[in-house]
Amino acid sequence: MKIIVLIVIISFSIINTKAQIIGVPDTLFYLQSIVASKSQFIGHPFSELQNSMQIQIKHFSRNTDFINNINKETSTSFGFYFPQNNDDVYLSYPRLRISWQPYLNAKLSDTIWKNNNGGSWASSASTFYSTGIISDIQIRE
Repeated sequence: MKIIVLIVIISFSIINTKAQIIGVPDTLFYLQSIVASKSQFIGHPFSELQNSMQIQIKHFSRNTDFINNINKETSTSFGFYFPQNNDDVYLSYPRLRISWQPYLNAKLSDTIWKNNNGGSWASSASTFYSTGIISDIQIRE
């Protein structure tokens, strides 16, 4: 009986350790640590940040802050949960907002957004954003 209890305890320990390695326990705290060290990513391609992240991007949405030129994507918000419907959008927060310099092609990112089920993160999105140069990193709560 003691051996069975010991095996169960060891099994749960291994499972818990794997869970901690795969993800992060607190998304907001983790994103705050990225913002705190944003100076190492500013001026570099987004691929450097993405490759260093310990959580996987699930959703993206573009921001065009220039009313007179909606062809320029000034920033993009990245979420770590893909909302299944409009009522679930709040679950995609907190998000990481990346500002770009130079600005990205908003028409192309809109096409990628539409082709990927309304912003689902896929290889086409990853490829498009990988070369974007980061000018700032913020958290959207």
